[in-house]
Amino acid sequence: MITDRTGDLAPVTPSDTLPASTPASTPAPTPAPRAGGRRLRWMATAALLVLAALPAVAGLVDLWQDRGRPFLLTGDHAFFTLVVDAVGQHEVLLGPYSRFDWYHPGPMAAWLLAGAYFLMDDAMQALPAGALLINGVSAAAAVWVVRRRAGLVAGAWALLALVLTLQTVGDGFLRDPWNPYLPVLPFLAGVLLCWTAVRGDAWALPLAVVPLSLAAQSHVGFLPPVAAVGAVLVAGLLLRGLLRWRRRPVVAVDGAPEPVRRPRRWVFAGLLAVAVGLLLWLPPIIEQLTGTPGNARVLYDHLLSQSPEQPAGVSTGLRAVADEFGKLPAHLTGHGVAPSPVLPAGWPTPAITSGIVAFVVALGVAALRRRGDVLWLGALTLALAAAGVAAVARIDGWVFAYLTQWTVVIGILAWTTVGLGLLPELAAVVRRGVAPGRRSLSPGTVIGVPVAALATAAVLVTAARVAGAEVTWSDRDGHVAELGEAVVADLTRSGLRTGADQPVVRVDMAPTTEPVIVGTVEPGAGLVLALYRAGIDVQVDEGWRIPFGERFTERPEEAGYVVTVAYADGSSPPPQPWQRVLAAEGEFEVYGGVPPVG
Repeated sequence: MITDRTGDLAPVTPSDTLPASTPASTPAPTPAPRAGGRRLRWMATAALLVLAALPAVAGLVDLWQDRGRPFLLTGDHAFFTLVVDAVGQHEVLLGPYSRFDWYHPGPMAAWLLAGAYFLMDDAMQALPAGALLINGVSAAAAVWVVRRRAGLVAGAWALLALVLTLQTVGDGFLRDPWNPYLPVLPFLAGVLLCWTAVRGDAWALPLAVVPLSLAAQSHVGFLPPVAAVGAVLVAGLLLRGLLRWRRRPVVAVDGAPEPVRRPRRWVFAGLLAVAVGLLLWLPPIIEQLTGTPGNARVLYDHLLSQSPEQPAGVSTGLRAVADEFGKLPAHLTGHGVAPSPVLPAGWPTPAITSGIVAFVVALGVAALRRRGDVLWLGALTLALAAAGVAAVARIDGWVFAYLTQWTVVIGILAWTTVGLGLLPELAAVVRRGVAPGRRSLSPGTVIGVPVAALATAAVLVTAARVAGAEVTWSDRDGHVAELGEAVVADLTRSGLRTGADQPVVRVDMAPTTEPVIVGTVEPGAGLVLALYRAGIDVQVDEGWRIPFGERFTERPEEAGYVVTVAYADGSSPPPQPWQRVLAAEGEFEVYGGVPPVG
C-alpha cells in the first residue's frame, strides 16, 4: 500500500511503486507535516495498538475479577503447569511433551509463562494470564508493523482482519496456554517482521527471531511454516543485496565515482539475529549434547519413521488451507462454521472462492502497479499456504486441527494482502469522485473512517467474547478440586500428614471399557497438580515419565498411599481390597488407601 507522510492513502507514483531495492529518481519533496498532524497520527496509532490488545486486556480483567473462584488446570495444561513450576528450581531444557514419547524442541514458552507464574505468586490463573499477555503484545506488534509499513488505514484493515479471524477460532483461544495455540499470534508478528525486513528494515531481523523461535520450540507443527518464512526471508534479502551491488556507482560532486557504501546495518542486524537465535536455542542444544539419546535425535527419527496409518494426503491439505481464505467471508455473511476438532472443517465453497479470487486480484493489481510491499506479503502468504498443505498432508491417522492451528495466520495475511492491494485502487476512485470544492476531504479519511469504525466494532465484540470465555483443559465445575480435597482429608484423617516422615502418594489412572480418547488422564493430571500444590510428595507410575517428567516418576515404588482416579459409572476396575471410595464428583471418583507392605 502507498501512503503519504500523514499515513493516508496517497496517489501512486512511479517512484512509489518500485521495490525498495530498485533505484528510482528522487521524488519531489513533500512538505513536512505540521505538529498538530503528527500528534494526531501518534494518537491514532496509539488507539490502533490499544484496540489490538483490547480483547486480551478484557480477558485479563475477567481473570482478575474471578481470582477468588476455585480454579484448577487439568490434562495437558496441568502437565505444562508442572513444567512452568519447575523453572528456576529444576532443569527445564525442552518444550512440552508429545504423545509420541518425545518433547517439543525448546522451553521458551515455559520460561515466558514462568514470569507470570512468579509475579502472580504461583497462582493457577498465571498460565492463562500469561497467554493473554503474550497474545495481546503479539496482536499489537502485528498491527504496528503493518501500520508502520503501510499507513494508518492499512493498520486498521489488518486489525479488522485479525479480530474477525479470532472470532472464528473460539472465544477461549487468547487465554489458552496450550502449546499448539500459544505461539500463533507471536508467529503472525514474526512473519510480519520478516516482511518488513525484506522491504528494508534491518532492525526487524533480530526481533523476528524471538517469536519465530517461540513458535518452533513450542510445537513441532510450527517447523514447516517457520522454514517457509525463513526461505522467503533469505531469498528476499539475497535479491535485495544482489540488486544493491548491481547499482552503478554514484557520481560525487567532483565527478569521481563514489563507491556504494557497505551495508553495515545489515551486517550488524544479521549478526545480532544469529546471536539472539543461539541464545534462545542454547537450552535444547545443551540437552542434545548431554542427553543419551538427545531429544532432537529422537524427534528426527520420529519424523523420518513410517507410520502404519494412512497420511491425510494432499487433497485434505489443500482443502484445509483453502478454508482459511473463506473464513472471513463466511463469518461476515452468517455462514460460519463452528471450530472443528478435525480437518478439514468444511467452510462454504463460495466463501473460499471469493477469498481466493480477492487475493489473486490484489496480487495482480500489485504486480501491475509494482507495489513491492504487497507482492512480498503475498509471497509470504503463498509460502505459508504451501507449508500448510504439506504439513496437513503428512498427518497420519486423525487429522486433528490443533496439529496445524497456525494455519489461521494464512487467512489473516491473505486478507491483509487484499487490503494493501485494493484499498489504494478504492482511494483512486474516491479521489476522482470527490467534488472540486471538497478536496480537503482526503481519500484516506473517506476510506479510513469506515474501516476504523468496523475494526472498533469487531474489537468490542471480540473483547466481550474473550471476557466470558473459559479455559480449555480446566476444572470448570470444581469436581477435580473436590476429589483432591477428599484425598487430602483422608490423609489427614489417617494421620499421614503429621510428622516429618510423610508418605509418598502415588496417583494411578484407571482404564475404562468406554470408547474415550483421553479417559482418566485429564482429571488425573489435575489431581496430581492439586496434591502437589497442597504440599504432598506425589508420584505416578514410570509409564508416565514423558508427560510428568522425572521428578514425578522417580520413586513410585516408595508409595505409602495410593490414589486411583476412576470413572464413576462402573466402567473402571473396582478399588483394591485395601482401598475405599473417597469421593465421587461428576464423571469420576477416587479410591484411596495404604497398600500392603511387601
